[in-house]
Parts: sequence; C-alpha cells; structure tokens
Amino acid sequence: MTIEEIKEIGFRELDIMEVGRGGGESEAKGSIIQNIIRLSLCSDLRRNIIILLSEGKKSLREIREALNTSATTALHALRELEKAKIIFRDEERDYVLTKTGEILAWKISDLVDAIEALKKHESFWTQHDLSGIPTHLLEKIGCLKNSEVHRINALDIIKTHKTFLQFLKKAKWVKGVSPIFAPDYPIIFRELATTVPTQLVLTREVLEKVLQSVDKNELKRAISECCLEIFVTEEDVKVAFTVTDSFLSLGLFSTEGVYDTTSDLISTDERAVRWGSELFEHYRRKAEKFMEYD
Repeated sequence: MTIEEIKEIGFRELDIMEVGRGGGESEAKGSIIQNIIRLSLCSDLRRNIIILLSEGKKSLREIREALNTSATTALHALRELEKAKIIFRDEERDYVLTKTGEILAWKISDLVDAIEALKKHESFWTQHDLSGIPTHLLEKIGCLKNSEVHRINALDIIKTHKTFLQFLKKAKWVKGVSPIFAPDYPIIFRELATTVPTQLVLTREVLEKVLQSVDKNELKRAISECCLEIFVTEEDVKVAFTVTDSFLSLGLFSTEGVYDTTSDLISTDERAVRWGSELFEHYRRKAEKFMEYD
C-alpha cells in the first residue's frame, strides 16, 4: 500500500466518490459534501474552530484568544459554520458543535493526526512495505504521530539490544510478533519469559530456530507456569514489533522484501500502545497456540 492510498483512507467516510457523478440527488449530495469539505478542511481557522469546540462550548472571546484572531475574522468563519449547521449558539450565546459537527470534528482530528504521522516520518513509511499492517489500523495511523524513528548503527546493535532488554524487564506485560530470528532470542527467553507475562506470535521458521537455541526445560517451565504463551502462524508476516504496557517498537521490511534492522519506530504514547496491542491481536487471532514443547 502506498502513502497516497493511506491518505485516501481518511476521506472514505466522507463519501467523496458521489461528488460530481451527475443526477439530481447525487448532484445535491455532492454539492453538500463539497461544501462541508471546503468549510472544514480548506480553512485553517474554520478547521481549528471545529477542533477547539470539540473540547466543549466556547464564547467568541475564548475562540478569539485561543486562535489568536480578530473578532471580525472569527465571526465570519463562525457564521459560515453556523450556516452549514456544523455549529450553533446555545442559550448563553456560546458556540457549540451540532451532532454533525461533533462527528466531523472526530474525523478531522483523525485526518490531521494521520497526516502529521505520515509527514513526520515520510521516508520511514515510503521506504518500507506496509502490507503487514491491516487496513483498519492504517486508518488509525494517526495514533503513531507521537513517535520517533530510531536509526540503529550497525556497530551499536549489541548495545541497542541490551538497552531494549532492560526496557522489557521493567514492563508489566510483553507482546510481540516476529518473522525474524534475532541472535539475542535465547537471552530474551531465559531472562524475560520466565519473569514477565509474555505472549509471542512467531512464524513456523522462527519457532523452529527458537526451539533449537533455548533450553527446553526452561521453555517448558515458562509455558506451564503461564508466564509465556507462544502462538505460531503460517502467514508470511511483513512486520516485526514489540508492545508493552508502556511502549511500542515497530520494525518493517523494505520495499525490496528485506527486513530493515537499521530503523525502528518507537513510541511511549498511550495511543500508540493501544494501536500496537490491536496489531498484536490481529495476528494472535489468526495463529495457533503452541503446546508441543516436549
């Protein structure tokens, strides 16, 4: 999926495809949609008013001060939004979003967050294969706007892995999906899986390598004590990530099909953690629980 296709997702529920198709009802519908798009997206001031009012009703003075604009400019934008029934004035003459305005505010916020996330790390998204991320989570890509791309120097990989492991040890729980086998997997299984509740989705190939490299008794004990759950997938997984109660680390394959060991998307934001948890559940639901550890 290309970055252009991701951007198009944000407009899906606005039903833009109906615009300009011809026919009385379709033309009227298209005209209304075009007007709403123009009012809410083509003006920074109107868009910011809608987002501001999503926090609660505001007086003209509060709007002016929050958006640093003149009364004349603010009133012009407010009247246009009132005319389109996106906002109204209540008994106290404060400005409030209509139900339509509330829904529109959610969609605008999602779209703005998505654009920010995409533009902030544009090269990360465009240079990697995004097919491992399901559409419903690409639609929530804005959840990753408060993230950073960490570039990993090949000479510092061992140091990076040690820091990563220390971070995991502080977690209350760990979930991960991996289609790749890392040299420090035996260490992770020995030091992490027996102390921190851990769920892993591994490809068949990775699972076989893990079984060859870890102590079978330690693995059996971790599974029997319900500290470790392993799920195996036959899917050709195109994403590798770890999510805990406090952070997300996301790695992707390059567009050439090779896993990129030099960069990870990292976030400690609560929304990113929820996003990562949803991504894990997407893969866990399609995998089979591994039980044959003898």
